[in-house]
Amino acid sequence: MPRLLSTASAFRFQALLLPALVFAGCSGPGLQLEEWRRAQTAGLAPTDLSHGSLAVDLARIDRLRGEGELDRARAAALALVQDHAEDAAVLTAASRAESDAVFLFPEDDKRSRNHAAASALDYALAAEKHGGLSASDRGQLAWALGTTTHLQPMFDRSSHAKRTLETARSALALDPQEPTALATLALVNLRLETLPWIASAMAWTAPDSSLADAERHARAACESRPSRENLQILAKVLIAAEREPEAREVLDRALAAPASFPRDRALEQALRKLRASLD
Repeated sequence: MPRLLSTASAFRFQALLLPALVFAGCSGPGLQLEEWRRAQTAGLAPTDLSHGSLAVDLARIDRLRGEGELDRARAAALALVQDHAEDAAVLTAASRAESDAVFLFPEDDKRSRNHAAASALDYALAAEKHGGLSASDRGQLAWALGTTTHLQPMFDRSSHAKRTLETARSALALDPQEPTALATLALVNLRLETLPWIASAMAWTAPDSSLADAERHARAACESRPSRENLQILAKVLIAAEREPEAREVLDRALAAPASFPRDRALEQALRKLRASLD
């Protein structure tokens, strides 16, 4: 149900409306997705592809991701999708590869991170169009939607968040333990609960959220896949709930565990930085 504005909130919203409209016109960063993709794939000739069996190639990409070889997995996925642009499994693999790339680019390289996130969503939507409707496909689509909310025009962000939640829930209807969908639900609830005040004032049609729901989904994600990424999400929820001692314990556990999941190594520096901020 949409949130109702109190009289005071309504006046505040009206007072903010004019500057918000101005801001909304320039809120989304300019993306040149096709140009960026051409630059990313120029000269790709990955040696990890069999150039014969799709099943073998997709299994190799999954194995490379599992070993933390995200660059090699991405190169293989982006090369594969150029020849199989209507295969749902290949498109989902390309979407995951671009979601991985968000973590590979430096934090201050917003242009590359934004393009990688947008590319991930584009591939995930294409996978859906071509029949990618499994729980895993839906989970990746939900994640890609969730990581592109900030790229939407300001007044489209509430509807984008609703679609993200609906997509994640559709994945869980197929597989209640689908870890990417659970992590997405945790993150969306966390972000809605920690919006800056001006964004919160403008998000009066946003879906309902709570830190309790964020924690519940984050813990379920950690049970399904105890990756550093999911533990980081849980720690951020605990920090938002002002439960820093628990967050420190979660981060210490994440850093003590071996890098066993695709993005574990790529996230280590960010985890250490977050842990240091709690000292």
